[in-house]
Amino acid sequence: MTKQFDHINDVRQFIVEKLSDKSLLGKEGHLIRQSLYVLPYPPEQELAAQELVKAIVDGELKGVGVKAQIINLYDIVLGYLDEQGYWEQLVEAEKEYDRDALILMLQDTVSAADVIAPEVNRQIEESDADLFFITGVGETYPYVRTHAILSLLSEGRPVVLMFPGSFVQDPDGSTALNILGIPQGNTGGYYRATNVFDL
Repeated sequence: MTKQFDHINDVRQFIVEKLSDKSLLGKEGHLIRQSLYVLPYPPEQELAAQELVKAIVDGELKGVGVKAQIINLYDIVLGYLDEQGYWEQLVEAEKEYDRDALILMLQDTVSAADVIAPEVNRQIEESDADLFFITGVGETYPYVRTHAILSLLSEGRPVVLMFPGSFVQDPDGSTALNILGIPQGNTGGYYRATNVFDL
C-alpha cells in the first residue's frame, strides 16, 4: 500500500526510517531489492522538498550512521554547458529559436547517455556515500529524460530519484514519471525503480 501524505514534510520520519534500513543499504551483506528508487512529491512543494532532502542528509541520516550525498542534475547541466563554452551560444539561440527548438538543442548538447548518466555514475563511483539522492529533475525537464538516466545507472548502492510529480504504475506493469504533473502516457519510459512510499 502506497503511503499517502499531504505535504512532503509529513513523511520525513517515514523516509528516514525506510532509507536507513541496513538491508536496503546492503549493510547486511547484500541488497534486498534493486538499488533504484523514486520519491515523488507535489510540484508546488519543490522548495520544501529541496530543504527536506538537505536536512535529512545533514541531520537524521548522518545521525544514524548513514552517509548520503545529493547529486543535482541541474548543476551537472550548468557545469557542462559552462565547461564546454556552450552557455553563451544557448543564450544567443534563445533569441532566435522557439521553445521546442531550444529543447532539442539542449537534448543534443547535454545528452543523458553521453553527458549526464556518465557524470552521475562518476560521482557515485568516486564517493564513499551509502545512499544517493538525485535532484534537479523539475529544473531539467523536459530536455533531460529521466528514464534514460535511470536505465544507464550502475547497479550497486541505492539511488533515490526525487522529482515533482507522480509515479504511475499501470495494470500491465508499465510505469511512468508524470513530472510536474504532466502525463507521460506511453512515452515516459519504463522505470526499473521502486517507489519509496511503497516500502
